[in-house]
Amino acid sequence: MVDSSSLSTRFTLHQLEAFVWTARLGTVHAAARHLHLTQPAISHRIRDLEEELGIQLFERQNQRLLATELGRNVLVYAERVLASAQDMARLDLRRTITGLVRMGVDESCAIIGMPQILKDIKDSYPALRVDLTVGGGAQLLQKINSHELDMALHTGQSSQPDVTSQFIGLTQHQWVAAHDLMMPDGDFLPAHALNHRIVCNAPPSTLHESASRWLASDGYSFEEYSSCNSLSLMVALVASGHAIAMLPASITRRQVAEKSLQVLQAKPAVPNVPYYFSYLAHHRSDTTARILDIVLRNLQDAGFFHADGSSRDSG
Repeated sequence: MVDSSSLSTRFTLHQLEAFVWTARLGTVHAAARHLHLTQPAISHRIRDLEEELGIQLFERQNQRLLATELGRNVLVYAERVLASAQDMARLDLRRTITGLVRMGVDESCAIIGMPQILKDIKDSYPALRVDLTVGGGAQLLQKINSHELDMALHTGQSSQPDVTSQFIGLTQHQWVAAHDLMMPDGDFLPAHALNHRIVCNAPPSTLHESASRWLASDGYSFEEYSSCNSLSLMVALVASGHAIAMLPASITRRQVAEKSLQVLQAKPAVPNVPYYFSYLAHHRSDTTARILDIVLRNLQDAGFFHADGSSRDSG
């Protein structure tokens, strides 16, 4: 336990914020990117907090920073302090953040997180209206590039100078089949996939690109498949035994747990896919930042991102 009699009250909200986001995202680099700070600034704030508390907050494991046992205790209270500070700020923000936000999300995000995200936005900023568009990543990218959306959650990354695309995590794609469908023992190879009917989004789409690249890794082209533009319907088609599919792990987790779907052990492994929060650079920064905080909290709580979502960043 931390000796409360030795604690100074000189630690700051900025130090707690640096500590909390490093613990959540797993690296100093990811926390710095999220908070729009430099890595040395984050590291300095964490060191100052450790000195004030007289404990080590993190230990390194497999290129990630994990909170120590004492650090995890501190994290509980640090998150409460930050939440209270945000609640206090909202006393004024409820009146100042108003208007309309045109927000786009891909279907996987819509399925997993949007009901709670929209509820939290409404609870926090009741005068702010959200116009929601659900579509494929390529469609959302086109819409934000043409300024039809103010912000979007998707797998694309804009190259337009007036659009900022902020990396927020990695999503996992995996091959799945009906639980009772007889499949070869051991590794699931591209040659095995072509022995079955495959259902997939049509191009341009991230799922089609992922499946194409995986098949091409063993020299196969992706030409024969059943096209479907609904992830929910694809899940149902696979569970019924109609086809196999590559799908986001986040939307099949329940079916796998209920044993209506099985995860196929793909070889080679399917690479994780970067996920972005894109927004118009001229859009109000206060609104953008606070919506992103709500989005990240809910998607992380829902297990939307891969467990090693920040592993490609160095601490």
